[in-house]
Amino acid sequence: MGLMLDILKQHRAAVFLVILGLSVFFRSDNLGAAGLSEDEAHKIEAGRAYLRGEFFTNLEHPMLMKTMVALSMIISDAWNRRASPALQISEEAVVRLPNVVFGSLTALVIFLIAEEMFGFTVGLISGLLWSTGILAIAINRVAKEDTLLVFFTWLAFYLYMKAKNLGDPSTARQKLYYALAGASFGLMLASKYFPHYFGLNMLYYHIVGRNEKNRPLGGSIAFVFGALGLAFLIANPVVLSPAVLQYFVAYIREETMTHHGYYMMSHLYYNDFLYRPGSTPVYYYPLLLLLKTPLPLLGALLLGLVLAFRRRKNSQYFFILFMLLWWIIPFSFSGGKFLRYMLSAMPMVYIFGALGIVKLTEMLSAPLKGRLAPTYHAALGVAFLALIIATPVLSPLGSAPFYSLYLNPLGAGRAAHYFPHDEIYDAGLRETIKEICDEAQPGASVAGESPLVFKYYLARFGRSDLTYFNLSDSAGNNGGLGPTYIVVQEGRRYFENIALIDRLEARFDPIETVRIGAATAATVYKVDDVAQLRPTSQHIARNQTVADPTTFSSSNEPPPFLRESLP
Repeated sequence: MGLMLDILKQHRAAVFLVILGLSVFFRSDNLGAAGLSEDEAHKIEAGRAYLRGEFFTNLEHPMLMKTMVALSMIISDAWNRRASPALQISEEAVVRLPNVVFGSLTALVIFLIAEEMFGFTVGLISGLLWSTGILAIAINRVAKEDTLLVFFTWLAFYLYMKAKNLGDPSTARQKLYYALAGASFGLMLASKYFPHYFGLNMLYYHIVGRNEKNRPLGGSIAFVFGALGLAFLIANPVVLSPAVLQYFVAYIREETMTHHGYYMMSHLYYNDFLYRPGSTPVYYYPLLLLLKTPLPLLGALLLGLVLAFRRRKNSQYFFILFMLLWWIIPFSFSGGKFLRYMLSAMPMVYIFGALGIVKLTEMLSAPLKGRLAPTYHAALGVAFLALIIATPVLSPLGSAPFYSLYLNPLGAGRAAHYFPHDEIYDAGLRETIKEICDEAQPGASVAGESPLVFKYYLARFGRSDLTYFNLSDSAGNNGGLGPTYIVVQEGRRYFENIALIDRLEARFDPIETVRIGAATAATVYKVDDVAQLRPTSQHIARNQTVADPTTFSSSNEPPPFLRESLP
């Protein structure tokens, strides 16, 4: 096996191309298969606003993701003007292309930092696991900031580590690495307001203590902080506006939240930032990893964790243990949890998995060493290695293009049962809206929980005459007196709408059910007489055990557009 690795080391460019090619293939194939999610519709809205010179849209997140989307729109528009109809890029794909690019490049970053810490073999396997990792692929295929966050965070970790490993803090090369690391941290902040990753990096080197590869920054501190601040402000200048600070204050006070609740395994949990009784369970992320990781990789991950813990006094092993610990504790004890947050932990997961795979290969081949000729022993080692990583590499093929629905055998085939909001993520809603547009009479009403998605597709399908309402809306919107098409999505059950959905499902049969494989994406009900949704005393009593009426005043009533239409 040593000879094979030597050959691969001599052809690093080819290795990089293979890793990058696999990453791009899985992330870009049939990219427009799922319709837009609500978050992605916001990104399209922001991208178009940026192209008009309006930069104060969607202030919850920094500018970098939205800038990338706007750039993707410019490039795709130029392409579509010249391409044949068969080669047109859909807007669903356009908004996701930036994350395809940076999600794919992250594989190379993971390769480089794992190689820096543990050598070429671990780096190679870590990069391959990211390229073909189902959770990484699934999250990289949606237009959310987490992909950019992870790319720039781990690129900064790598560049900072390279600078530290040079030892002497006075060389021009080291100062360049520090400046590049600072710039990458700045772009990390311009991707998502998560500054604690910069703090964790500094805390790690403080805990490790001074040695030949961890000398004080000295004058290089100016390169780190100067490049960080400069890159952050260049990529996110709106942060200087008082409007952003005002939005931050409103966000912290949860004034920007339009609904509450996370539906998980047929139970509704609170998903506010601060943890409290009834919040999403602390075991959310371990369960997610347990169910959505191919079993061979799961075994290798556990072995890698044991190995790293035993060698925790080694600074390289301590680094990934430290980063994983300071990921899993705060994220698990936060009240709000989402599958996409897991992406920040996946570099550690894949590096641990690579360590476990290498160790397992050594354990399996060691008993035969000396009994076989070196050539046969090396060939057997390569075969062991290929067999161990085959399942993680091949698993995405059976899940395409809806990778978020993947479950290993421990999930018992119950797709979209455990984390329906994140597993479906509004997939199938485009097709649902198309069915309604084809059937609905002029002036009908449509109700759901994804206003921008409905607005977008109602316009695309030429039915702007239909009136849309949020099921959980308590702002006093009123619909027409005609028929109402109510779309229920399993992952969009909230405290504000759960009572209405319960009554709806108890009294009516759906007219349409849209599925993705075995998972139900959306169910459509047609209500001609909204008075039939009047809550009875039985329904009110039942709902009071589900929702917190002191927090959600509308939880025991239908939304206003239905309520005010009642006789």
